[in-house]
Amino acid sequence: MKVLFGSFSAITVLGGGVEVQMRALAKELARLDIEVGLFDPWQRYRLADYHLFHLFGAHVGTYHLGRAIRSLGMKLVVTPVFFSRHNPMRVAATLGMAMKLRKRGGFWTEHVFCKELCELADMVLPNTQAEAEMLTKAFGVPAERIRLLPNGVEERFYSASPDVWLKQFGTKDFILYVGHIGWGRKNVLPLLQVLERTGLPAVLIGTVVANDYGERCRTIINRSPNIKLVPGLPPDSPLLESAYAACDTLVLPSFYETPGLAALEAGLAGAKVCITRFGGTTEYFGDFATYLDPFSEHSILKALRESLAKPRTGELREHIKKNFLWQHSATRLSAAYTELLQGRGS
Repeated sequence: MKVLFGSFSAITVLGGGVEVQMRALAKELARLDIEVGLFDPWQRYRLADYHLFHLFGAHVGTYHLGRAIRSLGMKLVVTPVFFSRHNPMRVAATLGMAMKLRKRGGFWTEHVFCKELCELADMVLPNTQAEAEMLTKAFGVPAERIRLLPNGVEERFYSASPDVWLKQFGTKDFILYVGHIGWGRKNVLPLLQVLERTGLPAVLIGTVVANDYGERCRTIINRSPNIKLVPGLPPDSPLLESAYAACDTLVLPSFYETPGLAALEAGLAGAKVCITRFGGTTEYFGDFATYLDPFSEHSILKALRESLAKPRTGELREHIKKNFLWQHSATRLSAAYTELLQGRGS
């Protein structure tokens, strides 16, 4: 089987979880005799050579690619990566108004882009059950076209050691954040305000985005001796792996995560996880993580202190290894592809 993976054009510039997901799945699918190509807009393709196109992300950045692929008669699979804090009925009502505006004046919203890409798709593969329910109840995607595709993590994190980090920095048992610093959804500013006020030792690994939010974050980091900033590290970095093993708690205070690949990596490396309650995170971490309300600094601090006070048990580590390795995801994805191509999934 030959498959093309595609996403938004800036994915290799911005990096992040979607790129990690695509590359990891491509690697694991190769072990299952599925050849995956990463779509390059500057390359000419003979689409007849491929069985299907898998689009990651359903938004303005991927809309025209998905529509073009479908218009050429190729089978299209979409992993939307969509979340809303509002209930499906409210999202459906908002979407209804957006669709009317689009017809009357050409106005578009992210909800419209997502709905139309899912309508074009032969199969839709959300990352969480919460996302699947939103797609069926708010966007009207038929349940028979939906298959759950959980995110995963590389098994190498299970063997992570703090030694590389300790040799370079000499610190351990700190609070760790990994991700972009400056995008509003990541909600790093209130986390930094909590860390500055309490003096809790913390490390942030990530790129500071060149915008006003990012500069506000940088100002707090620069004036806080308890907060260390390490420039963004590639996903395969031994130092990143070691930081997970050296820290006490990995925190993701985002407005939502689906489910936050850094949290899966850190949890598999033995760290405790303190994470937003929104975005399907409870489906992955169950009772093994500490959850926070990203809209409350009090909740962020309370959750951090609760996590720091907990003993390491290894339960989260074993839970992730048993259920959320990339090979598990690839096996499910292979089955979904086969079902679609045999005419049973649409």
